[in-house]
Order: sequence, then structure tokens, then C-alpha cells
Amino acid sequence: MNFDPFNELGGGSALRFDEGQFFSSIQDDYCLPVASHSPETERLDYIHDVYKYHAGNIPDEVAILLSDGRPRRILDVGCGTGRWALEMIEAFPNIHITGVDLAHPPITVFPPNFSFEIHDVTKGQEYEDDVFDVVHVRDIHAGMPDYHAMLTECVRVLRPGGYLLVKEIEWVPAVLDGSDAQERFPAICAILGSFRNALSERFLDPLVGVNLESYVDNVSGLCDVHYSRHMVPMTPWSDDPILNYTGQMTRLAMAILGGTMRIMLLDHGESDPDGRYAAGIEELRDLLGQPIWYFGSVVARKEGELSDPEPDAELEGYSQEMDEGKDETGWIRDED
Repeated sequence: MNFDPFNELGGGSALRFDEGQFFSSIQDDYCLPVASHSPETERLDYIHDVYKYHAGNIPDEVAILLSDGRPRRILDVGCGTGRWALEMIEAFPNIHITGVDLAHPPITVFPPNFSFEIHDVTKGQEYEDDVFDVVHVRDIHAGMPDYHAMLTECVRVLRPGGYLLVKEIEWVPAVLDGSDAQERFPAICAILGSFRNALSERFLDPLVGVNLESYVDNVSGLCDVHYSRHMVPMTPWSDDPILNYTGQMTRLAMAILGGTMRIMLLDHGESDPDGRYAAGIEELRDLLGQPIWYFGSVVARKEGELSDPEPDAELEGYSQEMDEGKDETGWIRDED
């Protein structure tokens, strides 16, 4: 499939191009780089590893469900680079994942059980009720003016007994010892504060990650809701192997984040976002400061009992059609 990155957004919106990066237009709620273009691809994959090492791709109860050998449907809302979906399909070959996002992921070869659709989920989900066994949502608050409505739609398309999985970042730096982060790291706190204000100007909630538990609690039709909050080093200051690794991944992601936020900060009125961000990054060279950040994670079930999936002629036909187009890898090359 050949695609024009200037025509990838739902509703025919254009993307803006700035110093080698594609961005959504000022009229759109989402004004960050498209996941299919480097270095944003790298930043999202670094953060993917952080989430995976701290919270896992899925919780144990979902892994048990997906290991029963039955065909299971998963919706990946805001699939980004597609990294989560690809790892899930490798681990559970019986599943089929539908990924949706504003722009094509940086994938040229698709497994036969991974389909992608360009769709603006702020306009609701384009699926019937009770379709998916699992709905996965991660870090889409930066383009979601009504986060509650988005979650409500995710629950609608879940089958009774199915699982809703949500992760969202908190844009509020902290210090491990509990001291005042703004005193210890004033520059990085200030620039991230400007980013939160820029999100608010677009009628977006920059504190979805902080208030994630409350958001999910206010969605009807869910039960067995479990919330967890995960601490992550911003730099590799820890001697713990996992924390050191996720600190390295965060530092790599932070090096890219300035470019990610650049257009939104310029629209916010920042005259020198690059210089201000560089000052913040310089603060983080001090590993003794032990800066940290958090993300929230929710696992919940839709009320009702999850029945065995019915045979799906459409899915079987899709798989058979894809088999005919496989290359030597056994996957599907995405091209005309």
C-alpha cells in the first residue's frame, strides 16, 4: 500500500511538515508527530519497552484467556507504531488484532491476523456492539477531547466479559526521595508545564494519566476494575537492572520529546522551545538527582460472562485470502 502522509488524517485534514517531521494541522486536536516517521517511531518504541517491563503487555488473566487456543478479536486503539500488536500476535497466534490510528504504522510486512484501519476515534468506533474480546488503549489523551466518551465507546464494542486495558502517561516529573521536583529540576518541570498548558488550550486533559482511575470508574458497564501506578526513572540512575534499562529507554525518549512537542509549544506561544527544552535535558545529566515519572494502568472487565467465540466466516475468509498473498516470511507485504 502506498500512502500519502499529507492525507492520512480522518476527515481529509492535512499534516504539517516541520524539520523532517509530519504533524497534524493546527485545526486538529492531535498536534504531535505521526508515529510512522522517525524519530517519533523510535520514541514510541522506547516508551513501549518501558510499559512492557513495568506492567507487561497484558496482565496474567488476559494471557490466560488468549492462551486457550480459541480465536479472539482484539482492538488496538491508537496503535501507533504497531509494536504492541506485533508482539501480541507473536505470543498468541490464535488472535486477530485490528489496529486503528490517524496514520499508517511504520510496517511494510503485516501478519495475516493483523489488520489496520485509518480512523479518527474521536468520532466514535466504527464497529457493532460486543465485537472484541480485548480493547487496548495506550497514550492517546494528547488527541482526545472527550476521554470519557472514548472509553464508553471502547466498552460498547467489547463483548460481555471482555477486557479493557488502558495505560496513560503522567506529564508531571517527580523526585524519588519526595523532594520538590520544581526546585530540583526547574527547567524540565517548566517546559513540561508549558506542554500541559498547551494541551489544555486545545481542550485536552493533560492529567488523564493522573486521573485515570477516576475516568475509568465513571464509565458504566465495567466490573473488576484494577488500577496500578508505575514509577519509572527518567535517567539510568538505578542499580536495579530493569529500572536501569527503563531509565535508559526514558532518557532516549526524552532526547526526542523536545521535537515531539515543538509545534504544539510554538502554537502555545513559546518563542524558544528548543532552547528551553535543551536546558531541561541538561538538568537530567545529574544522575544523583534521581528524577522519576509515572504512568497509570487499568485492567477492567465488561459486565457479563464471556462466552466461547462463535466461528467467524468473515475472519476465516480474511485469513484464507491473506494466505494467498504471503511472502517467504509467512507475512503479508503491504503494497499495491
